[in-house]
Amino acid sequence: SMAASRSLIVSPDGVEGVYRKTHLWNEEKRWFEPGDDVPAFETPFGRLGVQICNDIWFPELTVTQARDGVDIVALPTNWPAVTERPSEWTTGVHQVVANANANRVFVAAADRAGTERGVTFEGQSVVVDADGVPLAGPLPDSGSYAATADCDLSRAREKALTERDDALGDRRPDVYET
Repeated sequence: SMAASRSLIVSPDGVEGVYRKTHLWNEEKRWFEPGDDVPAFETPFGRLGVQICNDIWFPELTVTQARDGVDIVALPTNWPAVTERPSEWTTGVHQVVANANANRVFVAAADRAGTERGVTFEGQSVVVDADGVPLAGPLPDSGSYAATADCDLSRAREKALTERDDALGDRRPDVYET
């Protein structure tokens, strides 16, 4: 069998488990087998979901995690530098903001920085709250790539936006094309 692109989840309690990347990118499809499970990990800090890089471009994955009660999504990623982007942020940061906001979950993206084998990476790590607001990062062109923030993860458990609006409850999967 083929190898899998994986992320090991470790907390102060020890190894919590492993996540296998669901959505492979480009040449990864030649070498890796995609994961077919979307686990949530109980940690001392809260319920953790994991995505790897290209996974963030598939909103259904974040919806699935939010429905499973995930408070925060950890996203190790390698966003290559591009000359055209919609703003000071790379498109990956926009994806993080949109998915966090639409699902009322925190997202912490740890983006690779520097150059390796001729590819330069953005280094736009970011921590986004359940409203889609960056709490730390991204830090383009700052020379610093660390993004840390205090997160009240209990905020991710409240999906109601108003008395009549609910981020998950108002979804209509019966009318969406699958």
